[in-house]
Amino acid sequence: MKRVSIRDVAKAAGVSITTVSKALNNYPDVKEETKRRIEQIVREMNYVPDMAGRSMGGITEPVIGLLINELQPEEPSGAVYGFLSGMCHSCKDNGIEFVLLTTDSKSQKQTPLKRLCLKKGLSGLVCSGFSLNDPYIHELAEIDIPCACIDIETGYPNVLDITVDNVQAADEAVTFLINSGRKNIALIAGRGDVDVSNCRFQGYCNALTRAGMPIVQDRIRNAHFNENLAYRQTRDLLKQDEAVDAIFCISDLMAFGSCHAVEEAGLTVGKDIAVVGFDDIPTAKYVYGGLTTVRQDFYAMGYLAGAQIYEQISGEKSVGSPGELLYRLMIRGSAPAKQWVSA
Repeated sequence: MKRVSIRDVAKAAGVSITTVSKALNNYPDVKEETKRRIEQIVREMNYVPDMAGRSMGGITEPVIGLLINELQPEEPSGAVYGFLSGMCHSCKDNGIEFVLLTTDSKSQKQTPLKRLCLKKGLSGLVCSGFSLNDPYIHELAEIDIPCACIDIETGYPNVLDITVDNVQAADEAVTFLINSGRKNIALIAGRGDVDVSNCRFQGYCNALTRAGMPIVQDRIRNAHFNENLAYRQTRDLLKQDEAVDAIFCISDLMAFGSCHAVEEAGLTVGKDIAVVGFDDIPTAKYVYGGLTTVRQDFYAMGYLAGAQIYEQISGEKSVGSPGELLYRLMIRGSAPAKQWVSA
């Protein structure tokens, strides 16, 4: 497909190239009506400015972008920094340029993903923080540069999945609780539009089914990965169901909220009610006697994403290694390993 030039836009708008450039750069001496007409034509023609600064001698340097969705002012899990650090070092090791990009739900509706990639001159893309319903996830099916998604399985053959086996990891965590003697295990889940939430829910169900234990719907609560909501859901759960003796939370932040509710109910975390989280965020080892949780290596995930995209761009094997992309159950005080015996 022929790339649309600024000359094409100017011709369609019936104005000069200079006017188009000024309109797109928001110069004050261009009438608002003219700006709106040019912007409409730009969208219709899918015009993208050239990235002249990224070429030398006519040869464009490869660039890999990490696109973070809904970046928050605070991110206590450390996941975003891990992905960012891993990708940055991977690109540096392989001598390729790396850029960080952010988006949100509003931006995704305004700027198509393909246009964003062209505008930023990307040779490859890694996405993180997206839900299954986000527009950009659907647009990945049509993207024509190497792409990867961290912690989400798109099912698209052209997109690499960079994730641990969340189903198996959750299964092992719940099986650990069962083997510790816990018989009434509740679940604090996340959101139905988040892939890892669905996978970890499936792992919870698999473990209970294999052990011959019933899946009690009233013991499954959604807390949207929010600590305060997990606290409220757990508080209500414990009031309604005194038989609960363990809680599997699909994130550490929600596990903190559950532990708070357990203590507020006058119960002891790890003795009366075992609590297991997921992620092993930096503070997990320091609270509630240490949080038993599934550890993920965020740095390794970022490094692997960058390395695999580099291999697709260059056709060469990447330099360096992030180590094995595995999970590990970290057993601590919130759910001790010793056999639990009811009083």
